[in-house]
Amino acid sequence: MKSFCLGVIAGGLLSLFLPIVPAFFTIFILIAFMVMLLRFRVYFILGVIAYLSSWIFHFHLYKDAQLALFQQQSVISGEVVSLPRHYDLYSQFLFRPDGEHSTYRVQLNWALPPVLVKEGQRWQFEVKLKPVAGPANPSSSNKEAMALINGVIAQGSIVDSTYTMLLGEGDSLRQRLITSLMHATEGFHSQPLLMALTSGEREFSPALWQGLQNSGLAHLVAISGLHIGLVFGWCLWLCRALPLSFLGFYGHYVLALSVAFTCAFVYSWFAGFAIPTIRALFALFIMLVAWLMYRRFSYSRFWLLLCAILLLVQPFYMLSKSFWLSVLAVGFIFLVLWSTSAYKHKFYLFFKFHLLLTLAMSFVSLLMFDGTSLIAFVSNVIWVPWCSLVAIPILLISTLLTFLDFPYTSWLWLLTDWLFYPLMWWLNWCQEQAFSWWAWPDVPWLLTVSILLLFLLLVITRKILFVSLVVLFCAPALSLLTKPNLWQLHVIDVGQGLSVLLQHGKHGILYDVGPRFDKHSATASHVLPYLRSRGIRDLHYLLLSHDDSDHTGDWALIKQFYPMAKVYADISHIDIAKPCHDLPSSFFDAKLKMLKTGQFSSKNDNSCVLLIDIANFKVLLPGDIGTKVELTILDNYPNLQVDALLLAHHGSNSSSHFYFLSQLAPYFSLNSAGRYNRHNHPTKKVQARLALLDIPLYNTAQSGAIKLSFYAHEIKIEQYRAQRIPYWLQNPVGNAETLATKR
Repeated sequence: MKSFCLGVIAGGLLSLFLPIVPAFFTIFILIAFMVMLLRFRVYFILGVIAYLSSWIFHFHLYKDAQLALFQQQSVISGEVVSLPRHYDLYSQFLFRPDGEHSTYRVQLNWALPPVLVKEGQRWQFEVKLKPVAGPANPSSSNKEAMALINGVIAQGSIVDSTYTMLLGEGDSLRQRLITSLMHATEGFHSQPLLMALTSGEREFSPALWQGLQNSGLAHLVAISGLHIGLVFGWCLWLCRALPLSFLGFYGHYVLALSVAFTCAFVYSWFAGFAIPTIRALFALFIMLVAWLMYRRFSYSRFWLLLCAILLLVQPFYMLSKSFWLSVLAVGFIFLVLWSTSAYKHKFYLFFKFHLLLTLAMSFVSLLMFDGTSLIAFVSNVIWVPWCSLVAIPILLISTLLTFLDFPYTSWLWLLTDWLFYPLMWWLNWCQEQAFSWWAWPDVPWLLTVSILLLFLLLVITRKILFVSLVVLFCAPALSLLTKPNLWQLHVIDVGQGLSVLLQHGKHGILYDVGPRFDKHSATASHVLPYLRSRGIRDLHYLLLSHDDSDHTGDWALIKQFYPMAKVYADISHIDIAKPCHDLPSSFFDAKLKMLKTGQFSSKNDNSCVLLIDIANFKVLLPGDIGTKVELTILDNYPNLQVDALLLAHHGSNSSSHFYFLSQLAPYFSLNSAGRYNRHNHPTKKVQARLALLDIPLYNTAQSGAIKLSFYAHEIKIEQYRAQRIPYWLQNPVGNAETLATKR
């Protein structure tokens, strides 16, 4: 069994690096190989083929459902299957369409709906749909991968028409319970944590998110194995404490297990059956079956069996960072328990266990998030026991009594809020401490994996040889800390908007902050995490090109997290902003120049145009200027040439004049636009001009985040989407390349 399970995991890892998903008929060839391998008992290869078969099968099912949905008429009917999120200008929810592909879902936005949308309602809508896509940054989640995991085949918006009608009111018990819970916790300082730990609804502010990440406690508010295990364990203890001896030992034991598992199942249902809760329930179910069958699994067998079954049932879990964080954490817990021969000195073992677990997960965090929390050990030692043994049990009791409409529950909620108050204080404190998160970008992933494997071998064998090897492998990693800081320019993928970061070590300048629409802020979801992942501690200047929401976004949020940043903008209603032309002319050894463009009636044409000179490499950031301003720049600077040009106005027809492109003669052009954007930016005419002048184009819609690294004689261009695994989920945009300059 071990060989087969290892083969399944190996097959999953192999699939991440394949360029394409094989055709559906490949499954029949693989099945033929499986029959042959069964005869020769080559179970490892059998596991590899089993995973690949499941992966191909599920992927083509997903694509067939997606194609069928796009080919049908724009009118669909079905059921609202998630708790809608209501904002000032729109509502967002998951919708399950009727038909043969009803196991999949669609994410819909409805601008200013005439009625309050509720979970469980049946509707008919006229919709505009497109494939699921999102910005691709090292610091953000892979939206396309999450769509596969969650079975979301499309995203779109609802068109108000005569076809839109309510077919059935429905009655969602979960929505009614969550509404009552929100009323019970209204006004409490810790309400975001209380709602997250009961219903799974995590409406956190950017500050609270950063506090959770800086403290290393993000896992504590995601309902997963820890919480499901707590509910199961407490319920099992209570059931076994009841005087039910007349059932006999076995009957009492089975009844206690059944009741405890039912309670865990109900808790998972109330949390919306999120993916982590489903995985935890599945693991609990396997463990219960083993207990009832009097089968004893070793830690390694149980872990391998759990991983293999989960990956065969849902092969797209291989794409989930939360899956890997969960199973690797559980695996390391089992490893430490297995290597611990005695349970004497429990206080010492408790600290040793958390220290080793924190070190191991720090390597995983470096691998997945380009950084790790430096105070995760302290946070987990204090708050995991506190929440597990005190705060969460009281919270769940308060929730249950509220649903049962017991009197005086308001007093119990006051106690619950008081119990979570110290945790909220800790999270707020961590959010303000820049040192608590150690960002270490650009570390080779192979080096991180090697150090992690050697560390695990050290824990298992306790051989001094592995200590030496860990130190040896750490040497090249430590050398990265001492090498000179490179100049880098990042075009952050913010969708249909713009945000550019100029970085020198931990110092930076930010040009625009991405779009904001109602409560959706690319500044919060993409720009701030990007700055954090790049290790930006000192943001010196925040430059806002002009007064458009896709450029100014949530600029005050940047100022909140970087209070020392000086704001430059020609926007009258931003009182703290200095005029763009007051921007200092140098930033370390880089030269900054604000080009003179004159005054125009259009706010786009009044964009602040910034020329950056780094070791004689010139980059032009023109904002949203149009053709008229481009020709004015040519008149004012007749000898202007650049090495890299960011296309004005996201590559629209109103910009990128042929004469402008011809005189500037950039070696390559950059563009920031959303994938599947409705403006079709960059337009075909602009692309044709670039092709005619032989100017390569790098567009965030296809490339994801774009990073320029400036060396003595060359600029290296890296496209994040081309490097992101799995490769088969990305468009073939080519690998990162190096362009040698001639100036």
